[in-house]
Amino acid sequence: MNAQPRSGRFSQALWYLPVLLITAFFTFPLIWIVMTALKPPIDVFAYPPKFVFSPTLDNYRRVLQSDYMGSLGNSVIIALVSAAFSVVLGTLTAYGFSRYPLRGKDNLFFWILSLRMLPVIAVIVPYFLLFQRVGLTDTVVAMMLVYSVFNISFTVWLLKGFFDEVPREMEEAAKMDGYGPWGVFTRVALPLVIPGIATAMIFNVVQSINEFLLAFVLTQRKATTAPIALLNFLTPMGLDWGGISAAASMLVAPVIILAIIVRKHLIRGMSFGQLE
Repeated sequence: MNAQPRSGRFSQALWYLPVLLITAFFTFPLIWIVMTALKPPIDVFAYPPKFVFSPTLDNYRRVLQSDYMGSLGNSVIIALVSAAFSVVLGTLTAYGFSRYPLRGKDNLFFWILSLRMLPVIAVIVPYFLLFQRVGLTDTVVAMMLVYSVFNISFTVWLLKGFFDEVPREMEEAAKMDGYGPWGVFTRVALPLVIPGIATAMIFNVVQSINEFLLAFVLTQRKATTAPIALLNFLTPMGLDWGGISAAASMLVAPVIILAIIVRKHLIRGMSFGQLE
């Protein structure tokens, strides 16, 4: 085999250089957080910053022994359940918009999408009064319901585009084979939009875990989420950078693990199924 010319290797390196720079730009904050979490207090405040130090797990031990773990558990449970609920309802709704004629379908679809554009501050007081009336204030169930409402609109908008790309001829062939509407949906259309479902699931989980304002107003002690619990690292002596970095890295970990598990479907989903 002939060796690749130097000019060809140089051109290929130039193509990869922007990718490496962008990747480094977006991963550096995460690397910095992990480094800060592993630093002893004296190195956290060192100037100029130290990149070579003796790592310690004391910050993680303090976080594991604090009330933060309960809030982190709340965040993970709320995010996963609300994302799953949104994906189930959003998938059915998106398929209906894509396949069945409805009067005023375009206006209804835009109305559902506009719910995602609504500022949180505009609905937070009605939500608080509603949950207070029905006795759901400061409960995990209330947070699941709220996050599900906000995530469904995005899920419907995303998955409708995927269902529109599914050839109708395949569904017609399934009907000729004796499948009913539910069989056509589960056996033909649904398997073809798995990348879109994985993408919607990841984005919904990220949105739910990162949300702050709703959790700040609708929770008090029992159902506090991890972003709210991070405020506990603000002490009279100042901000506990080591502790908050350790807690933040633990908050990011579930999202990274979930993204790795569904990475193949996620890549196809973000490219709208163009990458095989």
